Amino acid sequence: MPPGFDPEALQVQGQARIAPVGSTIALMGSLSFSEIVVIVLVILVVFGPKRLPELARKAGELMKKVRSASSSITGALGDEYDATIDPIRNVKQDYDDLKSDLTKAVTSMGTSLEGNGSPAAEGPGGVVSTPDSPPPDDSDAT
Repeated sequence: MPPGFDPEALQVQGQARIAPVGSTIALMGSLSFSEIVVIVLVILVVFGPKRLPELARKAGELMKKVRSASSSITGALGDEYDATIDPIRNVKQDYDDLKSDLTKAVTSMGTSLEGNGSPAAEGPGGVVSTPDSPPPDDSDAT
């Protein structure tokens, strides 16, 4: 690599920047500009200038088919992912609903205990008891 060349500087927030001549292009893997020029020249010599437009057309059609297949596979995988994840989302939603209901129930019970005027006494070990509840079991007292 040329001195002072930073390959990470070629990408800024997922977008490729133009690289200096002779450096590695981030989108092309490890092919440098000079290697790409040599490949193009070899293709031109092997196939000739008369067959080059036909070859380019076929390469374009091939790329179109590859993109189409890629998008259909991506769509199918997305559908499968959604079908797999939906039951998990439903279970999570049920869990969140249950948690919310329990929180509301405990909060309303605490509010009703505070609001009915019955004093809460703290027993041994920090256990809170009300006049209606049985005394806590203290096995250490015996």
